[in-house]
This record gives sequence, structure tokens and C-alpha cells, in this order.
Amino acid sequence: MFFFMSAAGPDQKFDSLKILVTGATGFVGSVLLPDLIQKYGADSVAAFVLPADRIPECWAHHRIRIFYGDIADAGAVERAVEGRSHIVHLAGFISYRQKDAKRLMRINRDGVQCVVEACLRRGIQRLVHISSVGAIGFHRDGRPADEETPFNWPVNIYYMTSKHEGQKIVEEAFRRDGLPAVILNPGSIMGPGDHNFATPHNRLYRTIGRKRLFGSFSGGLAVVDVRDLTALILKALEGGRSGEKYLAVGANLRYPEVIGLISRSCGRKAYPWPLPAPLVSAAGGLCEFASLFTKKRPLLTSAYGRLSGWPAYYSNEKSRREFSHSYIPVEKTIEDGWAYFTKAFGVYS
Repeated sequence: MFFFMSAAGPDQKFDSLKILVTGATGFVGSVLLPDLIQKYGADSVAAFVLPADRIPECWAHHRIRIFYGDIADAGAVERAVEGRSHIVHLAGFISYRQKDAKRLMRINRDGVQCVVEACLRRGIQRLVHISSVGAIGFHRDGRPADEETPFNWPVNIYYMTSKHEGQKIVEEAFRRDGLPAVILNPGSIMGPGDHNFATPHNRLYRTIGRKRLFGSFSGGLAVVDVRDLTALILKALEGGRSGEKYLAVGANLRYPEVIGLISRSCGRKAYPWPLPAPLVSAAGGLCEFASLFTKKRPLLTSAYGRLSGWPAYYSNEKSRREFSHSYIPVEKTIEDGWAYFTKAFGVYS
């Protein structure tokens, strides 16, 4: 059994923070680390990254300590956590391909287990675990779900299942061992700062900016500006209630609405006619089958085709109330994301 002093409440402050960020080279990490360095100083921030990861230019010039390793390697994680007071666990893997089921579980479930066990052994003061709205259930009639909506995603949509399993590990560690953890559940992350040209976020800008887009998924999704998520992470490091989940959602939109906003930002025409989810799922299955021969990642999967027809909406009432947070309008999120894309990659300007 592990014992802790009581975690700081919303109005309390920690004396000093020694922060480790896992998955620091991704989209969120690239936006978060400069903010952490500005607020707490480079000496207070460390990063845990994969050995082959390219360090983003936005924080590469800061001389922070970098730990290289696999998030599912318990020894590597423990060495990185040692001497740290606060952990931001961003490392994760997103895929809706059936072939990736084992990798999803290894990173999104087993990796969380390694982080949680290291935090318990080292007596950290706060773990901020970045989960997903996909770790929480949804209402197929379009009502926004809240933090207590039971998980009801199909078990063979392995991304959701893996995030749910990882989140359960954090919740159980809080109940059983008093782990001082706060869980943030972001929607689909958009906005400026995604430095990877090949990500789905940038693929939308690339596709709509290059040509006219015909067709759209028929359902809807929750989105959040990356700057809102990083602001909530900063607040959760020193505030929020241990053991609580907070949905980080700026807006709930139908897929045609997302495409319409992007097309207006790009100044391009789009025709987002909703396509039936069974048709999209079948097309995704064919893409996955073809990828077995091409050895390339499919542009669409059967699982994403299935969920594309559901209005998976979520409430941000709790995060707005308890963190006193105001979300950035989604129109600004998409406009700023497009402006960043054209500047970063020198295309479509």
C-alpha cells in the first residue's frame, strides 16, 4: 500500500514543480512544453520521448532534460519519473486499424500501467493523465455525454477500448492507493501547432486546400483547440480534484460542419454531402485489405467508418465550471490551424 499527503485543491499551490512530460514530441506536447518552460523554467521540465523521435524546433533550443525510451518499458519509465514531482502523461497511439489492436493495448493500456506504477513508487504529487472522449460512453441520439456516461463503444473499436482500459488503471490506482491523479478527456484536437504533415488533422487541410472535396461522414464529433487542452493541463498540474475526470471539449459539430468551416478558412469549395456509415465502413474494410498488399497505412478503416455515422457529442460543463475555463470559438481554432499549416509547410498560401 502506498500513502500520500493530501493533493492540492483548486486554491492550493505546490512549493515547486519538477515536471516530466511523456509523448512530448507530439502535437500537444509541442504546444505544451514552451508554455511549461515559460511558466516554470527549463530546469523544471523534462521530456520522455521515443529514441527515434525528432525533437520539435519549438522547444529543441531549450536545454531541458530528455529521457529516451518506450512507454511500455517499466524500467525506462521509472528512471524518467525518479526525482519528478508532477507527470503529464501524453504518450499514446491513435489507430482504428484492426491490425493495430495489440500495439494499441501495449501503448494505451500497458504504457499507462508503467507510468502509474512508477508514480506510486516514487510518490509523485500529481499525475495529469491525458485520456480521450473515446474512453467514455456516448449517446447515439446525439445528447452530449458527461464524465459519468458508461462506456459503450464496441469492444472491437480498439482505440476506444485501449484508452478506456488505460483510464481504468488510473482510476483504480486513485481508489486503491490514493494516487493523486487528474484525468483530462479531450475531443478531437485541432488548432495551430501540428508539425507533422501526415497527421489526420493536417490531412484535412491538405485535402480541402488542394482540391474540391465531395462527400462527408454523416455523424458528428467533439473537438477541442490544442491551446485549450494545454491551458487545462497547466491548471490541472496545480488544481482540480484528484480522482476526477474532466471532458475537454470546445464544440460538438457534425462532420459536414467541420468541412464547411475548413473550406471557408482555405477559401476553397467543398460539397460535404453526408455518406451512409455502412458504405463508408465497407470502403474502409477494402482500404484495410488493400493495405495488406501495399504495406501502406490505409486512408480509411472499417472501424472509423462505423463510428463516422454516430453523433458522439460531449459536455464541457464540468471543465468550464471547475477550472473556470472559457473555450476558444471553433471558428478561430480552424482559422488559426489553417494559418499555421500554410506557414509551417509553405503550401496553399
